[in-house]
Amino acid sequence: MIRIPECPSAEGEFTDIALTVGGKRVMPTACRVSALPFNTPWPGHQRPVSQSEVSGFVRIVADEPVEVEAETHRPFAGAVVRPLSEGVIAERRGRGVCFTLKEEGQYVLEFGDEHTALHIFLDRPRDFSEYGKPTRVFGAGVHDAGKIVVNDGDRIFLEEGAHVYGVLYGKNVHDVAVYGYGVLDGGKEERTSPNCYEDMTNGCLKFYESSHIRIDGVTLIDSAIWVCNLFACTDAVLNDIKVVGHWKYNCDGIDIVNSSDITVKNSFIRAFDDVITLKGILPYRQLPLENILVENCVLWCGWGRTLEIGLETIAEHYKNISFRNCDLIHNSAVAIDIQCGDYAEVRDISYEDIRAEYQAGSLPEQMENPVGCRYEGFGKKNTPVFIKICTQEYTLGHPFEEYDEELLRVRQGRAARVEDIRFENVSALLEEGCEPPQIIFDVKEPAFLGKVTMKNVRICPAQEAKK
Repeated sequence: MIRIPECPSAEGEFTDIALTVGGKRVMPTACRVSALPFNTPWPGHQRPVSQSEVSGFVRIVADEPVEVEAETHRPFAGAVVRPLSEGVIAERRGRGVCFTLKEEGQYVLEFGDEHTALHIFLDRPRDFSEYGKPTRVFGAGVHDAGKIVVNDGDRIFLEEGAHVYGVLYGKNVHDVAVYGYGVLDGGKEERTSPNCYEDMTNGCLKFYESSHIRIDGVTLIDSAIWVCNLFACTDAVLNDIKVVGHWKYNCDGIDIVNSSDITVKNSFIRAFDDVITLKGILPYRQLPLENILVENCVLWCGWGRTLEIGLETIAEHYKNISFRNCDLIHNSAVAIDIQCGDYAEVRDISYEDIRAEYQAGSLPEQMENPVGCRYEGFGKKNTPVFIKICTQEYTLGHPFEEYDEELLRVRQGRAARVEDIRFENVSALLEEGCEPPQIIFDVKEPAFLGKVTMKNVRICPAQEAKK
């Protein structure tokens, strides 16, 4: 059984790639992504659309191997299916390629480079019956829902084929599930403030001080700020989510802020800013970040860091945090980063079976300073960073000026400690012509850097990719 559900979108259909799945012509859904790594702190207006480009995604439901044929009208020298570790070979056929997807998961087909890319999400059939009877259902079709405020016990079901314009918001709620194979589109939310901490702008999903949260199966597109936000939350599981089609300023993928007992798994996240980041901020400074697991994810970073601890590290400690079996298919500034901007103790952090892919044509980052200047990175080489552990002073600034005196008090006599950091089977995979990425340790006194263990950490050719 192979099924390709319809997925309406404000961007319409993606026509750059003609797609056939299981012998049937399929029209992918268009979405807008960043065209270049050109970012700035919130300048009071949204990023101009000229800095974006149209890409596409398609979701396939199947319980058998899927034969895929794809053609493009653009000239191309070669095509690749990522992640490389899956070993999917795109064979040339006329004006396109063909390949077989055997396993459930998230894939990206690229013709020539990342600018002609199709995101392919292969799911097994599910009915989500484990969540019980839904309290609210968005059926197939388009819905203009606005701000959806969730309550204790809510079960919100986005049915296959549903396209919901809206944002989900919860504060002090318990036992909430948001699930289904529908799309949640934040494109109608307007950003009104320079920060992403407060609830003037919410992104696609935002929870404060909540517990027992389950987000499962949904696709999140076109957020106005950070896409998925957990502030002071406990016991949350994000499974099989698809974060794609984000290009606006500061569109982090998932931000875990002073939260514990969090799992992110089996998901695809493409963000224009840090992809998965763990932060500590002053209002929640007494709450640690601990017992956090990220596993079996495919990640694409358009700006900043792919796996990030910090820069905000205002918390008592970060501990028992694991990143396992993840493919970092595009990386911008830093693939794996521990960036201590404040006094937290960061320990018992492990990275295991992580594969970071690097491409020769990737563009260097540039800040848009002053606002309105032109991007000047075309034709320049990009020398990225593979692993970085560093300290860097974090200037709090807006929106917490009222906490300035408290911040000075809690910082007094304290400095970051980073220790018991473990890397095992971690690889940087370089395509031909790619500059080798750097590994940097730069922890300055009075901060302390303790034991860091590296076992089978490699920088090697892309053809050595394997799970």
